[in-house]
Amino acid sequence: MSQACILDFGNTRVKWARFVDGEFAGVLQDAEAWESLQDWNEDARWLIAASGPMDDRWSAWVETLKTSQPDSVVHLESAEGIPFPSAYHSMHTLGLDRIANAAGAAAEDAQADWLIIDAGTCITADLLQGGKFCGGSIAPGIDLRLRAMFAGTASLPYPADWREQAAGGIGLDVGDDTVSSLIAGAVGGVQAELTERIRRFTNEIPSIRVALTGGDAKFLQLQADLPTFADPILTWKGYFHLLNRMLTHE
Repeated sequence: MSQACILDFGNTRVKWARFVDGEFAGVLQDAEAWESLQDWNEDARWLIAASGPMDDRWSAWVETLKTSQPDSVVHLESAEGIPFPSAYHSMHTLGLDRIANAAGAAAEDAQADWLIIDAGTCITADLLQGGKFCGGSIAPGIDLRLRAMFAGTASLPYPADWREQAAGGIGLDVGDDTVSSLIAGAVGGVQAELTERIRRFTNEIPSIRVALTGGDAKFLQLQADLPTFADPILTWKGYFHLLNRMLTHE
């Protein structure tokens, strides 16, 4: 049995994902990931994606792992030096998840041009053309928009349960009270923004494929005439392919 592990230190969470014989086997996060790894003693290849901070206990754990398995651990702190074609001018500041998404899309269809949309804390929309990462855009995610309205005004609330309300089918365009109006503005605004962005890219590159991923992608209902390839684990797949590429030096 072949195992590959990705340990992702993001801006807000630590996540541990596993692949067994090339198939995604699940993800744990934060305390659950830490507790499970204390008893971990199986052979695996590791990719450490450290775009966010590591506290002392995680730093010590990662250093022990690297010392015990020096030939099977890839530790990334920036996208600089990653073996993936890119036209981006500041690879040292590029989010590792963005290059991982590009690697995941290329693994799905290496011949296609891709617009890759990742709806998370921020919403990124990146172009992969001719197998090369070209860059793209970064915008506030749904939750950030709601938090910004709360922080920037005197009377607007922050609807902490907006995901539950959005999942329940709240209207995306017309709210009938303040909270539903906030959610309609944030969710519906993102949806309208991405719909127009997809249209502009498809006008310029008619054959382009659209990939949609990220934790909040499930709240977006893009129009049926704008077909997308939706894959909630695209980023993990990309990290998996980068790990294989970097350990085999392909």
